[in-house]
Amino acid sequence: MCLIPANPDIAGIGVRIAIYAQNLLCFFPAFWALLDGKVTETELESAETQATTNLVLAFAILISSMVQATTLGLTSYHASIVLSMSWMNNTNAFIYFLLYVQHKSHPTPDSGHTVEPTFRAWARHIRCSFLPGTNTGQVNHTSGEESGQSGGPSVQAVGNETGMHRDDTPRPENQGAPSAPPNEEVGNGRQKEDIIDARTAARNLVKRYVLPLGSLHLSLMAALGLWLWIDIRGFGNMRDAANNCAAEHALISILGSHIPFASGALRIVSFVIYGLFLVPGLNLLLPIVVFLGFHYCARGSPPTIVKPGPRPTLMDVNVWECLWDSVTRWVQELIARWWGVVPPVLGLIFLLAINLVFIIDIELTLKQNAHLQGHDEAVWGFGQILAILLLFMPLRDLAEALLARKMQKEMNLGLESAVNQKQWDAILAFVARGADPNIDMRGETTAIRAAYLSDRVDVVKALLDAGSDPNIESGPKRGTGIIQRGNKACLQLLRNYENHFLGLSFIKSHMTVLMLLSV
Repeated sequence: MCLIPANPDIAGIGVRIAIYAQNLLCFFPAFWALLDGKVTETELESAETQATTNLVLAFAILISSMVQATTLGLTSYHASIVLSMSWMNNTNAFIYFLLYVQHKSHPTPDSGHTVEPTFRAWARHIRCSFLPGTNTGQVNHTSGEESGQSGGPSVQAVGNETGMHRDDTPRPENQGAPSAPPNEEVGNGRQKEDIIDARTAARNLVKRYVLPLGSLHLSLMAALGLWLWIDIRGFGNMRDAANNCAAEHALISILGSHIPFASGALRIVSFVIYGLFLVPGLNLLLPIVVFLGFHYCARGSPPTIVKPGPRPTLMDVNVWECLWDSVTRWVQELIARWWGVVPPVLGLIFLLAINLVFIIDIELTLKQNAHLQGHDEAVWGFGQILAILLLFMPLRDLAEALLARKMQKEMNLGLESAVNQKQWDAILAFVARGADPNIDMRGETTAIRAAYLSDRVDVVKALLDAGSDPNIESGPKRGTGIIQRGNKACLQLLRNYENHFLGLSFIKSHMTVLMLLSV
């Protein structure tokens, strides 16, 4: 019986444990971030850090395998194992994308403009965020109610009455109607806008580099896959008995089914799949469409299991029917409470299932072909020990994510206590450290309301700069679009006050109007 040379640096138990563990660890902070129904900027950055670490390690495995195939030699059998591991590693970028969609689709104080989870809205968002010159205007994906069309005057209308301008440049109130700017000024303004637009696109590309990194990894993996399946017998520089042995006797496990390595159908399907993921950028379209499809399926209100009405009593029905009604009502309330996170949770479960399938298939493949592999496959060498040691990097990222979440909770509690005790210096310190200015105070007051009623203009400005909701009335939390428009109007008034364009009494009276009308 022929033998396939052992390669413990790829198929060794240490390498496999490290790959499996670092990919499965990514799901813990992702599910945890969705417990409150929203993904904050801190949670998104933690997911980005962990995904980046895993993708860097994935690049190391993929590139070293390609180099080994052209130098020392890599059998086609072990190349197929590398490809299976690479599919698992790619899920890190898609976990980040799911959290990013949830972050942008559901308003939080630091999520910026809300983007609806539709294909058209996200195509526009990606185009305006990463391609310079395509952002021809401010994109606002909010509803009509959020844009000031709910029956009352909008914040912009009040801004016009108070003499505020849409731009952030303070202007004196005694200026007359502005005349048409000269052509040279218009040209310079457009040139500045183009420069700012290009810088914004570059900054977004650098800041959200997980998806480009994942796309590049997909392309590199697809290149290796096409290289392998062009000729599994002549792959790399091992055109000898090793590749022939794998082609003639090895079995590949796919979804639990054992398929001959030299199967013609497997070769055709592999060519099609790897061809779809070869082009960078375009290889992300199919996964993005799939994950946005989860949002599309979960659009609208949650399904109704129990029709609204009075609860049945034991006088009307028997015990089992009453118990069944209680259970179904509890399920209905649970679905309604968690309906907003159903799409990302379904996406994470889908990715987790993919990881588990690849883990099972890899182990079944190795077990099925154990009689063909050399006895040195289980030897603990440099590669296996290094893989286990590198596992501390994703563990460190996970610990940092948990610690950051704990620190955020402590800062929010500290801010709440400082607001209740009206400790203004402490409020400024907590806000500067990143405390949420829109925390639930479990009462009638809010941080900005307390500062406003105490005539602390500096605290009001700090809270507005941190993204605080300018609404001083009690009520449910509002969307990001309304908060941003109210912030802009109130901050413009404060800038005019700081530049001595407006008096304090004028500021307070008109800010009261703005805060009340931003409800």
